[in-house]
Amino acid sequence: MQLPWRSAPRAALSSPLTVLVAVVAALLLTFVGAAAVLHSDAAGNAAAGYQAGRLCPQSVAPVIDHRRVTAGEGAAVIDAAAAQAPRHGFPAPIGALYSPVRQWTWDSGLHPWSRFGWREGAMDNLTVLQGGSRDGLWVPRTVAEDGDVRLGDTVALPGFPRVTAIYEDLADPVGDYWCAEREEAVVNPLAPDGGAGALVLFPDRDSFVAAFDDIAGDSVTVSVRFPLERLPRTADEGADVAARGAAMLPAIEAMLPRPNMVITGNYFATPVEVSREAGDTVLGAVLPLTVVSLLVGLAGVAAVTVQWCQRRRAELRLLWARGAGPRALGARAVLELAAPLLAGAVLGWLIARLALPWYAPSPYLSDGTAVVSALVATGVFAAALLVTGAVTVAHTHRAFQATGGRRRLWRGLRYLPWELATGVAAYLAWARLDATPVRMAFGQPLPEQPDAVGLAFPLLVVLTVALVAVRLVRWGLRAAHRLRWWRVPAAQLAVRRLAAAAGSAVGILLVGTLAVGTLTVGVGIATAQDDAFDTKSGLFVGAESSAQISTRVATETGLPPLLAAQTTLVGVLKSQDDVILAVDPATFADIAWVDGDRAELAARLARLDAPAAGALPTLRVGSAPDQRVRLPRIGDVEPVDHLPAFPLVGNRGYVVSTAAIPDPGDIDVWQIWSPKPVDLLLADLDAAGLHHLHARGKSEALDGLPFLTVRWTFDFVTALGFVLAVVAAAALLLAVEVRRRQNALAGALATRMGLRPRTLVASHLLELGSLAGLSVAAGAAAGWACTAVASPMLDPSPWLRPVAAAPDLVGLVSTTLATALAVVALVCWSAVRSVTTARVGELIRG
Repeated sequence: MQLPWRSAPRAALSSPLTVLVAVVAALLLTFVGAAAVLHSDAAGNAAAGYQAGRLCPQSVAPVIDHRRVTAGEGAAVIDAAAAQAPRHGFPAPIGALYSPVRQWTWDSGLHPWSRFGWREGAMDNLTVLQGGSRDGLWVPRTVAEDGDVRLGDTVALPGFPRVTAIYEDLADPVGDYWCAEREEAVVNPLAPDGGAGALVLFPDRDSFVAAFDDIAGDSVTVSVRFPLERLPRTADEGADVAARGAAMLPAIEAMLPRPNMVITGNYFATPVEVSREAGDTVLGAVLPLTVVSLLVGLAGVAAVTVQWCQRRRAELRLLWARGAGPRALGARAVLELAAPLLAGAVLGWLIARLALPWYAPSPYLSDGTAVVSALVATGVFAAALLVTGAVTVAHTHRAFQATGGRRRLWRGLRYLPWELATGVAAYLAWARLDATPVRMAFGQPLPEQPDAVGLAFPLLVVLTVALVAVRLVRWGLRAAHRLRWWRVPAAQLAVRRLAAAAGSAVGILLVGTLAVGTLTVGVGIATAQDDAFDTKSGLFVGAESSAQISTRVATETGLPPLLAAQTTLVGVLKSQDDVILAVDPATFADIAWVDGDRAELAARLARLDAPAAGALPTLRVGSAPDQRVRLPRIGDVEPVDHLPAFPLVGNRGYVVSTAAIPDPGDIDVWQIWSPKPVDLLLADLDAAGLHHLHARGKSEALDGLPFLTVRWTFDFVTALGFVLAVVAAAALLLAVEVRRRQNALAGALATRMGLRPRTLVASHLLELGSLAGLSVAAGAAAGWACTAVASPMLDPSPWLRPVAAAPDLVGLVSTTLATALAVVALVCWSAVRSVTTARVGELIRG
């Protein structure tokens, strides 16, 4: 047969529905393959960006520090760094030199604690209060006030410049320029005398070296930072920074006058490795479901090909009669459907690439990833063409040369226990997840890095449930010929139609169950991890933000009225086994991070103000003993209530009322908690003139990368669930369309023999609704159960309470059910309309 190379693509347009379904099938198929590659790479890049964002920007590149050098040696370190930086692609470094903290005597005769220093560009990042000339010393306001230092004064030592400016002290939170020098530049107001001092800046490096080369000895601190023009956005960019830094640091050390003169650090090398592991973990976890989705998509292409064969049956038989073989007919099918499949493949890749910011955690890709995704899309397109040709060859061979041997082979595949294999795989994944050891560092547990096999556990369970449901339904349809429900003709007709198209029915059930199950698992576990991380962070900090303040303010002078109305004071005392909190029952429940009912917590805390027979009433937390105990600096306490977890306490401790403590001054640490972000809390404290330190915000308290890796994995699972849902809806429509002629003829004849229209509608609703209902029921049950079981097992920090738990999925399941009903109603309308508009004579002649 001479193949119609030019006319075949135009001939495909004679069946617009087939073309449309082919385009959609190829689009979804290619999207799944390309999106899996793009999403996993974007996950690794998002991990790199997340970790770079948690670091000070000037600490992402290599760093150089040392506290035991002379001023001249420190200058040599900075010169060596400046010489090597451009050779390794880094910008000009920012060097700094600092003297030790001492009581330096000024012209006034006073000697406040302070330190001298110089840093490149420091004067551009300070707020000047007086003066401003850059040829002298710049003194912080606190030193000027404590030492009665004025413009023109100097230190009573030779070689020191005069004071030309007074600037406002640096305080938390500092900007990007000072974050790497926070320990040197920001004073700890609660430190003992000599433990900290404000920074007096020299105008240039040479004047600092001249002043301190003799008097400071080898007690000068040197610091060199390499500020990047832009932080790494991908793992490859981070690896490039780390590799250049690893090559530069030895070159700098080789230029120094003596070995081991400085301490170098290339801190971003480890985050790069972790980022790549995160990307590999996400890819490994979603790979099984991606493969299943691709197989489902190829099955959809096969269904489209079968529909094409049925629509072209007369033409194919004529070509067969003229000598065309199955391979030639298969090639014709490829020619006709290649253009729609190619259009769908191109659209699928474009959507996967352009919609990346919508479904992936990062819009940035590593070099070459887009090309790899395009190659995957090309491979998927080639597989779709191969399936098209193979299905056409098999269909025409079976239709025109039926022998039955190969059909028995394909039928035999149905009897293989696929669900047993996936069930064993699910059990092995669960066992691996359950046996994950807890890693320790300095006696403390570390967050568990998600494991790709463990992450695949809920997906394997959903697949197993779907296969079991298919097996049971297939058995039921095989026995459906024994059913006699003619008293309910709608049910009888629905069952007969399902039994007649058992292959399509179980295929739709498989895809629908997978779709609903993956949607439920994806949304459920991602939400559970988000909720767990948010709650753990809140309980770990205690509130949205917190900061340590002086004991005198907390116990004697008190907070200003406006600040006191917006915050709460908490005393923290740690013993060997317990964490003891002293709280204000009147304000605590309104300010603290509460995982539950605030009114209930307030009622429990109110019991702490009631007497307890010679002991302080206390709220017992977690595993603390339920008996009267003596707490250090508190005395005897009597538990009056119990909570499984409490802000800042963790899993074991006690909570007492501040008003009931004999002497609140005995408590070591006092914190102020606020529902505002940490920046606003510190601004309020600075405005009130209150010293603070150790400020913490809920959003930065914990390393969220392990939680994010789990969430990114199941975000893509959710996306695959949406794709499978679209495939299931299309499969339902296609199954009706493939059998349109048979159903239309049978329905038209039945209505002419007395079948009422409402019975016909009810039969189609039962037929299609039973498939959709079983899919939603099985998928939602499997997804919900998997979420409940897997959420706590996938919690990266189970020792921090509360452990991740399944969220409320009623809304999701209800929405899924409503959508399924809408699809069923639409497809049912199409099926009934084909019956009501059918012409029996033409159907019989066709």
